[in-house]
Amino acid sequence: MPTFPSYHGPPLPEVLNPLNPRHHLVLLDWVFFKPSRLKQYLYQAAPELYFQTGLRAFMASLRLPAYRNLWLMTPLPALLTSALASALIAWVASAAQATEVQWVGLALGVALGVASGVALGVASGVAWGVAWGVALGMASGVAGGIGALRIPFYLFQVWSALWRSRPGPGAPARLARHPALGDELAVLPFPRLGRLLAEALVEDIDFGLQASRALLRNSFQRWAVARAWAHFLSAQPCPLVPLYRALPDAALDEFPDEPLDRSGLRLRPSVRALWLGELAGIFVDPIPWLGIPERLVWALTRPLRGRPDPRVAPLARFLLHLIQDEDHVLERGPDPDRLEGAVRAVAGLPHGEEVIRSLQALARIGDAQGMEDIAQADTELAWLDRLPEEPLRPQMMEALRGLWDVATEARRFREATSPADQAAALNRAIGMLAELEKFVEGVRLPEQVLLRRAVRRWREIVAEAAGRLGEQALREMAPAARRALVGGERRAAFWSRPAEPFPCPYQTGRPVEPPLFVGRQDIIARIREIWTRKPNPDSVILYGHRRMGKTSILRNLGPVAPPGSLLVYADLKGQAAFAQGTHDLLQNLAQEVAWAAQGQGLEIPDPSPADYAAPPEAARAFRGLLRRVLALLPAEGILILALDEFETVDVLVRDPQKPFGPELYDFLRDISFQNRVAIVLAGLHTLDEMSRDYRHAFHESYVNLHISYLTPEAAEQLITRPTPDFRLNYHPEVVRRIIEVTHGQPLLIQRICTELVHRLNHELFDLEKDREARVLPEDLDAVLTDDFIRTETRYFEGIWNDQIRGRRPEEAVLGALAAGPMSEEELARATGLSPEDLRKALTYLQTRDLIGRNAAGRWDLLVPLMRRWLQLNRELWASKATHGNRR
Repeated sequence: MPTFPSYHGPPLPEVLNPLNPRHHLVLLDWVFFKPSRLKQYLYQAAPELYFQTGLRAFMASLRLPAYRNLWLMTPLPALLTSALASALIAWVASAAQATEVQWVGLALGVALGVASGVALGVASGVAWGVAWGVALGMASGVAGGIGALRIPFYLFQVWSALWRSRPGPGAPARLARHPALGDELAVLPFPRLGRLLAEALVEDIDFGLQASRALLRNSFQRWAVARAWAHFLSAQPCPLVPLYRALPDAALDEFPDEPLDRSGLRLRPSVRALWLGELAGIFVDPIPWLGIPERLVWALTRPLRGRPDPRVAPLARFLLHLIQDEDHVLERGPDPDRLEGAVRAVAGLPHGEEVIRSLQALARIGDAQGMEDIAQADTELAWLDRLPEEPLRPQMMEALRGLWDVATEARRFREATSPADQAAALNRAIGMLAELEKFVEGVRLPEQVLLRRAVRRWREIVAEAAGRLGEQALREMAPAARRALVGGERRAAFWSRPAEPFPCPYQTGRPVEPPLFVGRQDIIARIREIWTRKPNPDSVILYGHRRMGKTSILRNLGPVAPPGSLLVYADLKGQAAFAQGTHDLLQNLAQEVAWAAQGQGLEIPDPSPADYAAPPEAARAFRGLLRRVLALLPAEGILILALDEFETVDVLVRDPQKPFGPELYDFLRDISFQNRVAIVLAGLHTLDEMSRDYRHAFHESYVNLHISYLTPEAAEQLITRPTPDFRLNYHPEVVRRIIEVTHGQPLLIQRICTELVHRLNHELFDLEKDREARVLPEDLDAVLTDDFIRTETRYFEGIWNDQIRGRRPEEAVLGALAAGPMSEEELARATGLSPEDLRKALTYLQTRDLIGRNAAGRWDLLVPLMRRWLQLNRELWASKATHGNRR
């Protein structure tokens, strides 16, 4: 489903002020020219209230300054515009009839009309939604003004449009100030608009696409998009290149305009669908339940559109079919006639062979009926290695190569005679399809639905083949062997007692390495991209609260770096513990660099204390050390300084009792600017949250990367497959509950799993209980006791002390949420906080990954175990207070 449109424009005021004359002008501009900004203002003020309906929602809007002030300001622009329009009409009529104007009656009529419009808006806000009410109230109040003044507006705008549509360079700059982009309610066509947009596309296709998106929101100006793109594509030797350059744009996944209610949202098309419709010359209804007016507008503007490019229109029609009929395509495949039309149109174009072969292959392999059909795709996809040019859609080609690899495993399965070899091939195919399914979700092209269809169908076939192979293996076993395998009369192998206790691979007190280091592929990939895009890599800031895995990432950066690189890890908090000044800290860091270099076989001596006797000498010595190390590394290698607890530097500099000066910032910045030196800092905060001097030192070149909870898939891997030879089984309910109560927090997951392994070994080997040799839900119940929660004080108290203690509003919100999920109104009553303080506290806690909205839209703690910790501490504090009173 498309998403709410992102906002592009000048900053919107948080709250309109009725006493600010400029805000009245802003509101008039919104009403008459840019209604999208009015809706963005309402959505920005309270996203949770924007779509709500009923009297309760309307009353809630009156409690929000942004909505309340808007209701107060509505009558004035309505009164002014209606009065102006009515006076103009009355003056013209009286002049024609040679009569006097009845100004008193006219004023009463205008006032009554405005009051009726506002009343209609209030009623609409109760019946259909607050945003609907505001919009309809505005529209009703100024309807006469809009109708009377739109033509005068156009008379002024058309001259500006003609001037900006003159031939010559600078089309994007002229189009940016064109009245068609400044007036979202323009009805009459602007001359030469399509030609100007086509020229802008030639000079800057990205801006042209953004301008096209803006014009698509206005049904009366949508013709210009069709005309411009037809002219632009027809002038291209390969129209497929700009088409597929534009198609993945994330802005095309949004609604064309800001919806006012939730009903029918699933039926509304995306910007991508509207755009493809214009390229194909097909009417696409942006508001299905108001189809007749929209179709009438399309018919009236049809002559302005011209003819679509015949090389692109059939392909655009087919891609639109994939978007609009997604469910049908997933179930039955694409329409063969539209596919054939697209294939004929692009035949002979550059990259046409790639498009034709990929569409035809996906249509066929998505119809696979068994392992033999999948295996035959091995030869059907061999054309991927014979493309005459660089791929037009790299992600699509990569996904097809993934399917090719799966087809190869299917062929190996078909050719194998050993059940073991067949099972290995099927297991590899299952794993590859699971990874491929995740990759396909990131392909932002209409063809994604064909990829999803093929992957889903192949997974069903491979899983069915794996099940048949397992059943066949059991049936072919001798009875004695089968009984030994299933443990006598029992059906499952896990009933038999293991020969020795299960080893516990989980780690809870120190950084982890593979295979326990899981789920950070996106972070690692981002760091790799930063390190390889230029000789002087940007600094990287890894931030997030404690025990989230930042140190583990720092220690696992070596394999990500270019070959021949040197990784130096240092805990700044430990390095500064006994440092008497900057020179001591630099000597400690120099020793870490030397040890790391010596461990890699480089001839680097230990630093001499004499070279680090004072800060200036220490700075020179440290720079010299880095140069010597870089000289010994291969040309492609880099020196990575992975500095943990980086906010320690900020604390040292700001502490007047410590002999550390702000020059330490400049020194670190200077090091970060050296070629082939990469600095990766890890701590609790982003750089923007540090002191001003600290930000100033690094603001030119740094990247913030948020380290948060593990995804459910990564958390499941950490629980069930912590090492390749891990042989303990978990009941599926146990895995689900661990992920649920921890929200994917890696330390808590490993702590719980450690306790579960110890408990199972204790019952199997110490108590010799006759029980299943796997972790069951009752084991998890026995582990998650109040005593266990108290033992995790180091984690929860670390969060509390680092980020919450002393912040009264945040303490109050967490204390309230300890009782359960709450709405914003309930939190306001429970905490007694003002709306502003409550909003700031919620934003702060949400930014730090402590709270979020649940499926019902209520605020809740992200980690359910933290609720129990808060409740236990509240009981503990209460008992201490009672005990103290008795004494």
